[in-house]
Amino acid sequence: MEGSKKVQSGDFSSAGFLRNAKGPLAENFRGMVFDIYGTERLNKDAIKGRADGYRGWALDKFGQEPANQFQKAWQRYCSRIDYYFEENAEDIEKYFNELQVYEEKRQDQRYRGVAHYEDRLAEKDKELFGNLNKWTNDIAKFEADYIDDLNNIGQSVTQSDARVNQVNPNQGPVDLVVTWVLFACGILLILGLFTRLAALGVAAFLLQVMLAQWPFAHGADLTYVYYQSVEFVSLLLIAAIGAGRFAGLDYILWNSFSKCCSRGASNKGE
Repeated sequence: MEGSKKVQSGDFSSAGFLRNAKGPLAENFRGMVFDIYGTERLNKDAIKGRADGYRGWALDKFGQEPANQFQKAWQRYCSRIDYYFEENAEDIEKYFNELQVYEEKRQDQRYRGVAHYEDRLAEKDKELFGNLNKWTNDIAKFEADYIDDLNNIGQSVTQSDARVNQVNPNQGPVDLVVTWVLFACGILLILGLFTRLAALGVAAFLLQVMLAQWPFAHGADLTYVYYQSVEFVSLLLIAAIGAGRFAGLDYILWNSFSKCCSRGASNKGE
């Protein structure tokens, strides 16, 4: 279910959870966040370069005939991005200034283990993350509109059904891995196919979720540990008994394997 929801939504992000990691492994989990402070996603040149990449993709899909119109669409998009950054220049500059102060405090050993300061740092991180999300989500919507323009131009000029599809600029490698591992393992568990492997895969994911909210760390969200631990133990039980052998496709594989092995053993005996 979780995997299918993430695939259908297409905008799953683990950034908020990983940024809020608590305990001895918190820095490891924070390090997994894609572009954690938005230095790449709030870079105008990088944004325009990404848009130019979509223009090249559109040329591959639709050919050179609509090239001039694609160029104009790209220029309109770049103008929109310039205007957006001009409108938000003061807030974005303030964000990066506050970010520098926040990071210095977060690295200061005097703040470690002091509940009052850690709470304030957590609140500041939440505020910074909210500001970043607003801008990056706006830019992603502008990009989606631009890609729609490319598709409308290409399809109207060439009468083709081809499409250029957006790759979510706010998703990192971790988000894609989590999405597809959960989706694939969920399908395998439903089918009872490679049940042990699938159960261990999801259990490993849940273990990381629990480790990211270390129960003995200040500010840890224990609800993750409590309800995920029940699923974790259940998955280990499924892996231990190999449930698919009794009510799933593993039953067919197991019987086929057993027959092949027994046939091979009887042939050797003869």
